[in-house]
Amino acid sequence: MSLKKDFGKRLKEIRQKRGFTQFQLAEKAEIDAKHMSHIETGRSFPKADLIEKFAKILNVEYNIFFNITHHMSRDEIIAEINSILDNAGDEKLGIIYRLISDIL
Repeated sequence: MSLKKDFGKRLKEIRQKRGFTQFQLAEKAEIDAKHMSHIETGRSFPKADLIEKFAKILNVEYNIFFNITHHMSRDEIIAEINSILDNAGDEKLGIIYRLISDIL
């Protein structure tokens, strides 16, 4: 995927969870509904001030728009976990092990 598409997908997901229509969010953010559509479909990327406006309207921290790990494939997740484990020191590796053991 691309940054624009990932961002748009995440924005749409959060907007829907908060109960806003695309038109309502566009209206509150004071942008054209067509521009809103372009952002959500990854054809356009918002400037920083608009990202902050979206966050305020949706009552979330702006960095949540960039948290897309739940859209990763199984293979991508395993590769990311392996990378984390490979780079973890002994102490952190022990903590990770205990956390995983407690969950499973």
